[in-house]
Formats: sequence, C-alpha cells, structure tokens
Amino acid sequence: MANRKKKFESCLHDFPADVRPHLRSAVSQMGRLTAAQCTQLKEKLSLNTEDLAIRLLPLAKCFAVAPVSGFEVGAIALAGLKGKSDRIDLFFGSNLEFLQVPLNQSIHAEQSAALNAWHQGAGHLYAIVASETPCGYCRQFLNEFEQASGMHIIRPSKGARAYKRVPLSALLPDAFGPQDLRRQAGLLQSAVPEHEITVKPPAGDRVAAAALAATLKSYAPYSNNSAGCAIQTAKGEIFSGRCVETAAYNPSLTPLQTAIMQLNAATLDDATEIRRVVLIEKRTAVSQRRCVEMLIEAWETDIEFEYYEAK
Repeated sequence: MANRKKKFESCLHDFPADVRPHLRSAVSQMGRLTAAQCTQLKEKLSLNTEDLAIRLLPLAKCFAVAPVSGFEVGAIALAGLKGKSDRIDLFFGSNLEFLQVPLNQSIHAEQSAALNAWHQGAGHLYAIVASETPCGYCRQFLNEFEQASGMHIIRPSKGARAYKRVPLSALLPDAFGPQDLRRQAGLLQSAVPEHEITVKPPAGDRVAAAALAATLKSYAPYSNNSAGCAIQTAKGEIFSGRCVETAAYNPSLTPLQTAIMQLNAATLDDATEIRRVVLIEKRTAVSQRRCVEMLIEAWETDIEFEYYEAK
C-alpha cells in the first residue's frame, strides 16, 4: 500500500501554503473540518461549501485502504445541526477493504463519511460529495438517514470534468426505507435503545466502558441487536464503533467495522497494531460475534478479544 502520509502531503501542495495547517488538522480531528475552519478556508479559496468539499476530495482519498481492488474512493459528508445550514462541518470518508474475508466486509467511502458525521455528533446530513458516482448499495444505505428525501449527492458527471448535484431521491426512485418497515426514526436522530441494556464489564476498564457507550448509541431498529465495539491500539488509543442496521438489511455494518472506520479517520499510518477488541451486544435473532471474530482473525492473530452479552 502506498505511503498515505506522503500522498496526503503531496495533495496539500495543491493548496496555498496559508491553508495547509487547517487541512492537516483534519487528521487530528478524526477526518473533520469544523464550520469555523470551513469559513476560513472558503474565504481564502473563494469557494462555497460544496465547491470546497469537491476541492478536498483528493485529501479524503488519501485515507483509502484498497488492497483488493486498488481503487481508491473519497467522500465528504456535509453535516451539522438540523436547520443550521450555515454551520456545516465537513467529515471525510474513504473506502476500506480487508484481505482474506468476503468482499461484503468492505466499507464504502460514502458510508464512511456519513457515519463519521454520526459518530461525531452531527444532527443532520445535508449532502454527500463523492469522488465516484455512488453505487446502489450506498444509495440504499444513505436512504436510512432521517429526512433522506432532502439529501443531495454531488458526484462526477460522466464524461465531463465537472460535478453534478442531484437529490438522493432522484438516484433512488421508489425507494424502500424505514417507513416500509413501520419505522419512523432514522440515523442522526437521538439514538435511544428500545430496551434497557444490562451488562457489567470490569469496573475502571476504559475499553469496555467505550464499548458499552457505543452499544447504547447503536442503531438496530430492525433486530434490536444493540451492539457496540471498542478497539485499543498498541499506543493505548481507544476507538469505538456502533452497530448500524438498514431497512434493506444487507448494507448494515458491524460495530467492529465502524470502529475501524473511526481508527482510520484518525491516522494516515499505513499499519496500526490493534492489541484488544471488546464487543458488547444484546443478542436477539441476530448476533455480531461470529462476524467480528472472523474479521479479527483475518486481520491480526495476536488481538485479545473479549465478549460481553447484555441482557
């Protein structure tokens, strides 16, 4: 895999020197540029928010991990508080692929960007800017978000060096979504578990505590399989992820996948050693355990895995 840090620095040289410190901060901010930073960047580059996001796509692509396809994709979510379209943050995302597991474990850039916004507390997803036209899988996934009918996709025009802004509803006509399964809630609403979760991981265990917090914020309206995961690196850093379900089921993601997304958004290192993974779930007709174990075993052999079943 190419050195991602070098690629990122190379892309930075396409920007004026006085804006590069702002852009470098996206890494330390887990792939995020705040509304205040975006305002400064827009002023210095004479761009509006959407054009700024398009300009930043090469930086988002630098986070990609594509050892199977070699096809790198970047995406940026325009998100913030609902009704505050003048206060939009930008959240980077990229595609992630894993060796020695089925292709359906891959994470798409649009998923990564949108869930980066969700994990960092955004309340509304206004648009997704992508370096490639979103596939049907991603269109279905994005349809799970609250008020998806008002979301826009900004994508390359086929055969032209330009980007086109279209409603998600135009890319996914006659869509199947949460309402078809009698669910009114959607992603980016306040995530409240449908059932109380009771579990007692070791007191004072920061990794287990992060996994529990993620479990309580997971999105599992179709199976009630609330599940959260936390990973700890060799440096002691902790990243957590949440189970994400969709009405169509197949675009759903495990909590380990979303935890890896968050880890990937926080570093451009080409290899990060994972020492420990903690999974907490409320088992129903669905369980995350086997899929999480499969991905751990394919990724590294010396990872300590701990599992807690909530009631």
